[in-house]
Amino acid sequence: MSENTRRDDTAEASGASNSRRGRQWLFALLPALVLLLIAECGTRLLLVTSPGLQSVPLPPESAGLIRDDPELFWSLRPNLDLEYLGARVTTNSLGLRGSEVGRATPAEYRILSLGESTTFGSGVENEQTYTALLARELDPLLPGREVTSINGGVPAYSSFQSLRYFEERGLELDPDMLILYHELNDYLPSSLRDSSNNEVGLLQTDWQRWDSERGAGLAFVARNSALIKFLRSHLARERIESFDAAEFDNPLLEIGLPDIGISPRLARGQDGEPSVKNEAALGRRVSDEERYLILQRFAQLADERGIELLLIHPAYQASNPHPCVLTRFARDAGVMMSKAGVALHPPELPRGSLFRDPWHPNAEGHARLAKRLAKDITDFFPLLVTGAR
Repeated sequence: MSENTRRDDTAEASGASNSRRGRQWLFALLPALVLLLIAECGTRLLLVTSPGLQSVPLPPESAGLIRDDPELFWSLRPNLDLEYLGARVTTNSLGLRGSEVGRATPAEYRILSLGESTTFGSGVENEQTYTALLARELDPLLPGREVTSINGGVPAYSSFQSLRYFEERGLELDPDMLILYHELNDYLPSSLRDSSNNEVGLLQTDWQRWDSERGAGLAFVARNSALIKFLRSHLARERIESFDAAEFDNPLLEIGLPDIGISPRLARGQDGEPSVKNEAALGRRVSDEERYLILQRFAQLADERGIELLLIHPAYQASNPHPCVLTRFARDAGVMMSKAGVALHPPELPRGSLFRDPWHPNAEGHARLAKRLAKDITDFFPLLVTGAR
């Protein structure tokens, strides 16, 4: 027998052996696949995939201010004209608070302001927000420029949501400067999201939840399988039950806030019965590591596009000056930072007098913040004053 013939016989025998093993594996797996299919169908028929825990609607959600957004979790509704927290809110066709935004012109200096409800301006009129007032403050300081400031703030937004907005939509607005105001929501529990948030999301940061809703392969199967949804929800509820509040360190202490109570945001399923869980122990919306990476990504995008970046260190009614991830990043990356506390906690006024509630500045607070920002911008970026770009 020739060498080639022996080689062919060996290959044929090997192929036959592999074919037999393949059939054996198939027959072995077939019962398991049938059982999984029966379990999947049974789960769907029994309708056991409804969440056992979920977040109650956010106040702006109940007021009709925001809408579901597949990329951002939620965003402002476009073309609004309604009253919210005692102030009139109007949005343009892009879902931004303020007038329509056209194409940038060569003589225009365009500022995009991103942030949480303070940036949005909860409780003040459109023209009273620090973003709107900033353009008026800068106009006389920047000769030969037409300053446009665009308000991209959204109530209850985290820094991750603003990053996704900037990547997907904000860059298209062609800003010359990006201003960020983010702190509180990053440190709040993961129950502080809209009503689409369930027990699985309660154990995820914003970034983790966003990834889990978009992954391919096994993640796609997990999103569409009733059986896997049921198992994930069951395991999530068991894990939530096991949290020990005694071992919990309130993250608000890390950002200069006292150990204040947060209104419960967690309800049992679709019945709406309040949960008695310690929501603060469920985890934060943005971890310290994620927060630093988000700031890095903002800085990278700004640098690639030639956009000036200014960070605002937020201030709230009860907050105190403090080092944190934001201050560390500003120092490490050499990014300019304006301290809102200088404007909102002036020594000549009673503490808290520039706030309408524990979190949001009143109209005078916004005006003082705009003046401080204008001063810091002209100090930090002196070439703007000379007309160089």
